[in-house]
Amino acid sequence: MVVINDIFKYSAISELSHGFKGLAITIFACIVCILFTMLYWILAYGDSVRISFGY
Repeated sequence: MVVINDIFKYSAISELSHGFKGLAITIFACIVCILFTMLYWILAYGDSVRISFGY
């Protein structure tokens, strides 16, 4: 909890209102969840996926 409070105090979002802080953290959490989902998808199904670069 101390780390989270330090992030709020010393980061760029420290001067935002509580609503915008919540919005920024929600967007960040959504991005992280999407990245972990993509990582799982790549690890689970990546060996059978054919990647085409459009050449």
